[in-house]
Amino acid sequence: MASPLITVGITCYAEGDWLLECWESLLAQTDDRWEAVLVLDGTEHRRTQEVFASIEHPRLRKARMPVNMGPYPTRNRAFELTETPYHFYLDGDDKLPPDAIAKANRALEQHPGVGLVYGDYELFGKQRRFWRYPAAVAPDDFVSRQALPAGCVYEKALWERLGGFAPELARGNGDYDFHIGLAELGVRGVHCGGVAVLYRTGHPTKVSSSYARRYHETHEIIVARHPRFFADPGRRALFLAHGEKRSAEANYAAGDVARAAELAWSALRRGLSRDRTLWKIVAAARLPGPARAALRRLGL
Repeated sequence: MASPLITVGITCYAEGDWLLECWESLLAQTDDRWEAVLVLDGTEHRRTQEVFASIEHPRLRKARMPVNMGPYPTRNRAFELTETPYHFYLDGDDKLPPDAIAKANRALEQHPGVGLVYGDYELFGKQRRFWRYPAAVAPDDFVSRQALPAGCVYEKALWERLGGFAPELARGNGDYDFHIGLAELGVRGVHCGGVAVLYRTGHPTKVSSSYARRYHETHEIIVARHPRFFADPGRRALFLAHGEKRSAEANYAAGDVARAAELAWSALRRGLSRDRTLWKIVAAARLPGPARAALRRLGL
């Protein structure tokens, strides 16, 4: 077997038997040129601990975080354990399609020295659909959205150069920040030409409601970390506005209409003045409580 280029870094917290499904999807790969690391984020979830202890393989290294640190410090630990040139991180409740490693290896062989390889996501579980990603991504694409998927095949040297995932973003948007750091370096990725990850939906620990309501704070941290990328005032304002929109929607759904309206107004002033959702939130804040509740029940 040729020396593997890729280490699959699986991180886990409370996935239980889903972690076993994730591991089995790696064993089922049509291309066995891989190594693996498995890192358990400090957890008291007994079934996840049992599955973690049961998984063994000659090409697997394992580690435990001393306490619950959050997904991105745990992914940093998986990178630290990686001995191959590239690292492909995977959450413990997700899976790989059978040809994921084959597609990634083919992309690396066809594009020597590429910084990252990414692909589409196929959602399964509570929802079933696809997230398609473009073949080419420009720096400005990151202003309005996370233009690349969270789980990519990254060159480990780039992770080292950027200092890993930001500790300030331990529990959310560390990958978004990381991708903007790569864009600052002029790194462009290569699409593998198909589905790279099977993404499980319906897992309650994916995103907490409290995090969603404070989503705009992660945008503020990212702006502070990348002054060169956000040197243009217009780019900076729009990026902050999109973060505020996400938080406004989450606060509105949670019933905190006053906070939602405050965030919506800020996003409107920063440049999203034509966004109908934001105007609806602002208008709803002026309605009596029963009327607002009725609108939320109708999904408005």
